[in-house]
Amino acid sequence: MKVSFNPELNYRANSKGEHLIQIRCSQNRVHKRINTQIAVEKKHWDTGKLEVKKVCPLADQYNRIIRSWLQKISKAYTELLEAGEDFTVDAVIASVSKPKTISFYKFAEDTKLAEFKAKGKMGTFRRYEAVLSKLKVYAPSLTIKGIDYRFLKDYQAYLLETVGNGTDTVSSNLSAIRSIINEAIASGVYDKQNPFGQMKLQYTDNTKAKLTVDELQRFQNCQLPDIPSLHIARDFFMACFYAHGCRAGDMATMKRSNISAGYLAYIQGKTEKKTILTIGGELSGIFSKYMKEGRSCIFPLFEDGEVINERTVNSRLTYINKYIKEVCKYAGILKKITSHCSRHTFIDLALTASGENIYQVKDIVGRGSVRTTEGYARQRVSKIGETITGKVFEGVNAEL
Repeated sequence: MKVSFNPELNYRANSKGEHLIQIRCSQNRVHKRINTQIAVEKKHWDTGKLEVKKVCPLADQYNRIIRSWLQKISKAYTELLEAGEDFTVDAVIASVSKPKTISFYKFAEDTKLAEFKAKGKMGTFRRYEAVLSKLKVYAPSLTIKGIDYRFLKDYQAYLLETVGNGTDTVSSNLSAIRSIINEAIASGVYDKQNPFGQMKLQYTDNTKAKLTVDELQRFQNCQLPDIPSLHIARDFFMACFYAHGCRAGDMATMKRSNISAGYLAYIQGKTEKKTILTIGGELSGIFSKYMKEGRSCIFPLFEDGEVINERTVNSRLTYINKYIKEVCKYAGILKKITSHCSRHTFIDLALTASGENIYQVKDIVGRGSVRTTEGYARQRVSKIGETITGKVFEGVNAEL
């Protein structure tokens, strides 16, 4: 009896907004499906060619997996035909769906590491490589399902007692492992209870360096010598602050094209959330100093035509941070401040202005929010956010 096989998307999206790719096996209008354990956004699926579109960063890898599944199913179907016995579509599926041992390291390389590499996040790629290399010393032949709560507790103790890592380093390592397990759960290859639901990662210092209102005023208004690097560093820090705590990496690559009709709209590099905010007078004044015809980025941190990636962005932020420290000296600020402290400062002042409403502040700065609010706020400026940020900026710019 003839059986047909075609890849398709599951109609239901997962928590990441992605749809699992399945192989539909059909016989006499009876349809059964095999999960390929990979998922894509609906916009990345070509319904005509039945493959992942090239615009998807992992298109080549995903299409290779789909072809591999089709080849395995075709081979199983041919073998059953040659056996000369009647069979159903269930027999075909059973022959290719036998339980498999999936290597944790191979899965990590094919998913998270491949994603980081495709997106040019080489710093993150190398960090995950280091985490996996350390884990291989402890468990050379680790499978996905070999990771459970007991394994994690034993590995945590090993890192602390045998390797001599500090609490923060151990938590950073476990955090990377957690993101891979979350990917495995989303892909359907890990069907046990998430072991990290029982663990709380500990950090020795949860405080974030930030400026008080008085310190921020001094930083903004102190007299600086006529050294361009000092003025760029101060303006960069304040631009991040006035852009509702924009991450320094996002501000470094912010383009003139992100500005339209008095609004700043951009995709956050870390969370990939779309952010739209009103450009107030303070931010507009800073931007107007640096926007120049012929240069795509607002701040003059990159040469025209220079490749912009995680490495070059981090290099420029190191440069900015060097001069932010010098500005702090002129402002009489003794704290160790970097460009990212601008975000911490904004969040701290916004929490005060909102009456400690963490949900509203999370929505404003894009650190994650309640799911219903996230969908509502994505394509419009939050009026609640405007009220809170207005209070923050008024306080900073109050007469000294």
